[in-house]
Amino acid sequence: MPRPVLITTDLDRTLIFSSRATAQLGGALPADPVEMLGVRTAARQTAAGQTAGELCRAARDALAALPGHARICVATSRSIIRLRRLRLPFAVPYAIAANGGVVLVNGEPDPEWMARIAGLVGRAAPAAEVRAVLAGAGDSSAGFARAGVRGWDAGLAASGATAGPHWLVRMGDEDDMCCLAIVEPGLLPPADLATIAGQCMELGWEASLIGRKLYAFPAGFGKEHAAAFVAKKVAAEVGAEPLRLAAGDTEHDRLMLAQADQAWVPAGSDLAARRPGAFAVTSQPGHAAAAQITQEWLNACLAGYDSLATLRSCRTPMLEALRNPHFDDRLAGDAEALGLPIE
Repeated sequence: MPRPVLITTDLDRTLIFSSRATAQLGGALPADPVEMLGVRTAARQTAAGQTAGELCRAARDALAALPGHARICVATSRSIIRLRRLRLPFAVPYAIAANGGVVLVNGEPDPEWMARIAGLVGRAAPAAEVRAVLAGAGDSSAGFARAGVRGWDAGLAASGATAGPHWLVRMGDEDDMCCLAIVEPGLLPPADLATIAGQCMELGWEASLIGRKLYAFPAGFGKEHAAAFVAKKVAAEVGAEPLRLAAGDTEHDRLMLAQADQAWVPAGSDLAARRPGAFAVTSQPGHAAAAQITQEWLNACLAGYDSLATLRSCRTPMLEALRNPHFDDRLAGDAEALGLPIE
């Protein structure tokens, strides 16, 4: 019997791309919609849907051809609400949402992971206070949230950027474990970003700017922790440690990639630019990158790799350099708090 394979992959700008991302990155290929959004009208009503994300057909076909011993776990910074907007044309037995805050098994939250993560959420301030910070409203709006004045951030989201600072485009969906603001990065001064990050830290949350998305998650969240948990579940289910393949494009993915036996990043991505030479980088960006990554997953599964030594000899080099040389005390503490082994 072939060794089980666990593929842990980011979604946005790794497997799926918006038209904006394709225009920026290139690498266009024939693709089909996997996410539709309503068009906001002047009356804020939902009109006919528009395509918000696409998966190229080459990647779709490679994923459909994966053998039965391969399992896919999508790992995203999206909230559960945003994850469930996707209509992915392949089986997803496991999913990681909210940058590691949620693990879904067959579409339902895993109770064991929920219990582990409860401590991190309990130590953090309510999400409403963090949304106030991301909206640029500062301490006054956080005070409204603490005082129980409901609807202030929903009103801001509905009114658009005119109600907030000039760099704010809109607020994302309300969620207890994932706060999101869409911003214009070129208009957001570094000093303002540093202030936001500091205020979030005081509230027990960690802020990060990924492209146009300003995220905040409770401190200690990480895709890498959730991915390690899923790998242990797979090992317990099938009776063998899975070979781990992974792909991602941003700092949110880096440590998850470091855990994998083999990992890929798309050309044109943040990780490819910031850590040249440390990653297996695709030859092209965008949909072409997704097509290459998924085909190499398929090749690895069909080749029947059953040992790390064999995997090291394949065409894409083993990413030893990807492993974080500064696995610091904070990260080790996060793993210990979640009951995960520290290797």
